[in-house]
Amino acid sequence: MSELKSKVPVLHNNQELEEAIKKYKSSDLSVNELLCQWQAIRDAALNLGLSNKDTDKVPGQDSY
Repeated sequence: MSELKSKVPVLHNNQELEEAIKKYKSSDLSVNELLCQWQAIRDAALNLGLSNKDTDKVPGQDSY
């Protein structure tokens, strides 16, 4: 695989993630830039999903 020339941005919160997704969908970027944006979105979605894991509980879950 060829070396990426663009740096992958790091997204820190859900708002940055949503903005990156909008930019990804509407931008006319080169292949390398699109790949970097996609990787940043993927990484942030995985990281933010794991960090929100404890807050996504079902009400009454402890009663079972």
